[in-house]
Amino acid sequence: MDFSVSELADAIGSSRVVARIGVIAYPEVSRPNTVGRLKKSLAYFQGKKVDAVVVLGDLTKDGYLNQYRLIAKTWDDVFRNPVTGVDPNPPRRVFVLGDGDRSRYRPEFADELGGDLMPEGGAVEVNGFAFTAMCGRPADLSIPTFYAYGKPALTDELCYYPRTGMAVNAGSLSGVEPKTGYESVKKAASASQGLLVTVYKDEMVVSRLDFGDNEQVAPDWRVPLSKSAEGARLDDTAPQFWDDTRLMVVKGYDQKEGVSYKVTWPPVLAKHTGVRAFSYEVDAVMDVGGRNAVVKRMFVLSPNFFRSEDRDVEPISCRFSAVGMPEGANLCFTVTPVSSAGARGRKLVCSVENFL
Repeated sequence: MDFSVSELADAIGSSRVVARIGVIAYPEVSRPNTVGRLKKSLAYFQGKKVDAVVVLGDLTKDGYLNQYRLIAKTWDDVFRNPVTGVDPNPPRRVFVLGDGDRSRYRPEFADELGGDLMPEGGAVEVNGFAFTAMCGRPADLSIPTFYAYGKPALTDELCYYPRTGMAVNAGSLSGVEPKTGYESVKKAASASQGLLVTVYKDEMVVSRLDFGDNEQVAPDWRVPLSKSAEGARLDDTAPQFWDDTRLMVVKGYDQKEGVSYKVTWPPVLAKHTGVRAFSYEVDAVMDVGGRNAVVKRMFVLSPNFFRSEDRDVEPISCRFSAVGMPEGANLCFTVTPVSSAGARGRKLVCSVENFL
């Protein structure tokens, strides 16, 4: 039988793989109509023929027995579906309880759920690859660890932090929750993200996925497994607006809120300037006694910050109320792009004379 060059390369690459592991968190199953995201992720892992699936809490919304049964049924629908046939070699299933699960958990629930259930998380071994699965931020960064903490977007490079360690946040199946201090992004609730981990002898390659969009949301992380190896450090390169980028500021009026200013700008993407901005610092600045003073500040995320940058094409905007701003003052607005690592690019400035 003849093989193409690409088929031969794939075969050689597969022969080097120690294990393939799917890692997801926060399925938060409650009723039958809430299992869709979990089912999509399991079907994806089935297609990739993973050796194990790790599901990190909160597994359920309320911790009731019937919700554990729903999870077990969803697993069976994917891996033991009577229509598509029985998977002769289903992956190992590993479940770690979250805080919400533990509130009503009883030991007999484990029998209903099936697989390996660890109330507090712990050590797991798959094909000789040893790692830790847990909920909460890990303290030991010298061993491979997959954890659930918060519900971050996997576009946030700090999900692999610090980059000299081996701990990776699994993201969230049940929507992203922006960090405190950012303007809320309603679209983030639609995110359904998790990891496909391919383990080799000396490194693991971590693919960041969104199962709803059916795509990879950011480039792979390559995590060295040798304790003596120095991992890839966080990129401290600052995201930059390209040279001809302009802010647009529109002055408006609302009967309830009064005068306001809407500031709009395009997203800063890696394909444009090498580094993607994770957030933006937006300031309203006034001339006070010959000095520029920030009178209001907002921290803003792109409406599609959690998606791949090919989908991050919408203009970004925020609105400043004029309440508290002195009338007739010399006013301008600035926007600074900021990376996940906190590197700050050059700020754009739009003065009152340039309002459109």
